[in-house]
Amino acid sequence: MADYYPILKGRKGELEAIGNIDDELAPHILPVFDVPPSDNGPIKDARAFSRQAQRTVPRDMAIAVDIRHLADPTSGIRRPLPDIAEDLHQWGTPFLPVAHLRDTPGRMADIREAAALHGHGAVLRLEDDIDHDEIDIRLSDLLSATELTAAECVLILDAAEVRSEHDLTRVEPLIHKRLNRVERHPWKAVALAAGAMPRSISHLPPGRPTPLRRWDLDLWRRLHDHGLAFADYGITHPQVASGRGRPAPNLRYTDHDVWWAYRAHGDNDGNQAIHHLCQALVSADHWPDVGRRFSWGDEQIALRASHHAGPGTPSQWISWGTSHHLAHVSTQLGLCHPIPNT
Repeated sequence: MADYYPILKGRKGELEAIGNIDDELAPHILPVFDVPPSDNGPIKDARAFSRQAQRTVPRDMAIAVDIRHLADPTSGIRRPLPDIAEDLHQWGTPFLPVAHLRDTPGRMADIREAAALHGHGAVLRLEDDIDHDEIDIRLSDLLSATELTAAECVLILDAAEVRSEHDLTRVEPLIHKRLNRVERHPWKAVALAAGAMPRSISHLPPGRPTPLRRWDLDLWRRLHDHGLAFADYGITHPQVASGRGRPAPNLRYTDHDVWWAYRAHGDNDGNQAIHHLCQALVSADHWPDVGRRFSWGDEQIALRASHHAGPGTPSQWISWGTSHHLAHVSTQLGLCHPIPNT
């Protein structure tokens, strides 16, 4: 059973970070991938995700996949979730479909088919858009339609965006109410998820690192005595954005209670300014004592700091930061070696 459930975008950058995860961490982490939509349609979007997962995800590492952002196909007999399940089954990648209490009967049937094919159960994401009094009946309908039991499911209480003390004060009693409603069921595991990264960091001052508080971690610390596992949204905002646009070189680097956001001024020379950001990072107090050996992402940052590799792309910057984040959170949770800077 996993101990950490990062909810990641099903794009190249975050998939690449999972593909380079340390062998020591892989058994403790169950990544939950939100498959992003595009103008190509849900079947092609599902196929694109499957191919990228085949290239990156370690073969024996289980992943959960959420297609809530994909539309239902308007023609043909193919469906995104069963297609992904079949692809991953053929490649030997353990898979759990993600369910929601508002899923349509058609999507519940897809979850039933996908879960039966793999035999690892499912993940249920319980968001705050469900009325408290609706939970019992909707949960009963979902488990019946998918032919799953609570004991086969990981329950993620998803608080979504939490970015202030006011948000914590608002969300904490809601999570308590959710727990009182669902704790009667013998879940495989129960995790608490939240996201504190803003939608964009383009408003932050360039040229110096800016701390961004990890409010999601604060929320979990207030509630983890209830036996909740930790889940978060990595180093990105909970919302799945279009991914379009060309950001200025930037890095998002996880520390104990904050992320350090590094932004360059507009770069008219490719992405060369990333080298200067990496040099600043490896010289900072929050650079780990073991340096580049902390994670694959730290190795990539160190290479750019010494100009021994090219500047990379926005997708790769997310990949390096996600890799470091996964390693840092895992050490905070005691899943691997202690954090060097403590």
